[in-house]
This record gives sequence, C-alpha cells and structure tokens, in this order.
Amino acid sequence: MAKPKKLSDVILTGFVCLMIGYGTGTVLTERKKMVTLEHSLMLKWSDGVFDDPPLGAHVFLEPHMNGKSVRLRVYIGRDQPQFYMPGRIGELDVTDTAEEAAAKWGKLRWEADGLHIGVNGNRTRRFIPRAQILPITQ
Repeated sequence: MAKPKKLSDVILTGFVCLMIGYGTGTVLTERKKMVTLEHSLMLKWSDGVFDDPPLGAHVFLEPHMNGKSVRLRVYIGRDQPQFYMPGRIGELDVTDTAEEAAAKWGKLRWEADGLHIGVNGNRTRRFIPRAQILPITQ
C-alpha cells in the first residue's frame, strides 16, 4: 500500500476509519441493550380496566458471572412506552440456571393493588404497588 501524498488524503482516510469505528461501536452497543425473545421468561399486559395507560411487565434474563440475572421492566403505555424498573437495572434475583429462574419468577399477575411477581409456595415472591410504578426519569 502506498503512502498518501497529500495531507487531505491522510485526513480523509482517518475520518473514514473514525466513522466506521463509531458506527460499529454504536451498533454493538445497541444490540447489547436489546432484550430478545430467547431471554424472556414472561411478558404480561394488564387488562386496562384498572389503569390508563396499560402496563406491561416483562421478566427476562441477562448473563451474570454467577449464573443468570433475573430482571424486570414494566412498560407504561403501548405506542411510545415509558419504563419502570425496580432499582438501577431492574434486577430481582440471580439464579444458577434459566430453569431455576423460570420456576421462581415465571409467573406474573396484575391485580387492582399492583403487580405480583413469582411464586414462593402459595405466596407472591415480590409485590410492586401500582402507586410505585412510575416512569424512570433520565
């Protein structure tokens, strides 16, 4: 490969390389943020009787160094939803396997008082009142 003879060629080549790197990084970052169907444990929308806008609870898994991180994201509205997550990243639990996570957290129930998540015998493992489900502010 021949050396560029003009300063403008060097600048143009550098700019093109910078744009390729930026584009690749952006795509990889956005792809990592996506929650795909294969990571989902449960998704359930409220019936809309007790709430306007409707609420959708999504329990999904993320890789964790000790197994699987079980996380919750609540969608507020359908068209351009806002989000609620318990804590900073929405983590409910860390389990060893996806099967264990499904057994503990694979049941969602919307009721007038709020969201019931998971099962522990005959009891709800985690409860979030409707008044607490507010959009995350950036």
